[in-house]
Amino acid sequence: MAKKKLRVGVIGCGAIGQRRHLPEYVARPDVELVAVTDIKYPRAKQAAEEFGAAHVFKNYKDMLKLALDAVSVCTPNYLHAAMTIDALKAKCHVLCEKPMATTVKDMKAMNAVARKVRRQIMVGHNQRFAPAHVRGKQIYQSGELGRAISFSTSFAHPGPEGWSMDGLDCFFFKKRQAVIGSLGDLGVHKIDLIRWFLEDEVVLAGAKTGRL
Repeated sequence: MAKKKLRVGVIGCGAIGQRRHLPEYVARPDVELVAVTDIKYPRAKQAAEEFGAAHVFKNYKDMLKLALDAVSVCTPNYLHAAMTIDALKAKCHVLCEKPMATTVKDMKAMNAVARKVRRQIMVGHNQRFAPAHVRGKQIYQSGELGRAISFSTSFAHPGPEGWSMDGLDCFFFKKRQAVIGSLGDLGVHKIDLIRWFLEDEVVLAGAKTGRL
């Protein structure tokens, strides 16, 4: 008897959706890409045609009426919490792009709903899966190098204007939608990497950011 495929939908058909989530779902034999949604309907329609989704929506709440097993949230930062909570309440597991949300209050609310409906949230911290990071953690955990007393990591990016499908009009440059800047967009990857790598919690944190 063939194993049932995981029925998934993607909320947001911008760059991260079309370059990572959609092609990687399609590449998995155990996943069925059922639906996509985007407030820019032509973009959603184009993505559905390219990746083979059967259903296209402009409003993500209409998509959640389908019998989906899991949903990716690939939208501007300020929408992550509300969309994730709505998807959880629709009995979907959620893969939410980073940052998980823009406030601690929202993150706690997301986790509370997930526990209540017995569904899982995973945040898109893909740095954990980089082969070099996986191997580095194995070496560290073996004890060969002793105990870490410092950890330095960096992350460079040419800029969202080249990455986003909306160029300079992308949400990264709109404070109300992005809420946080490069530290929230790229820094969260490295903060998560340190915690995961060392399997230790942060006691005290400080940050300094600037722009040119």
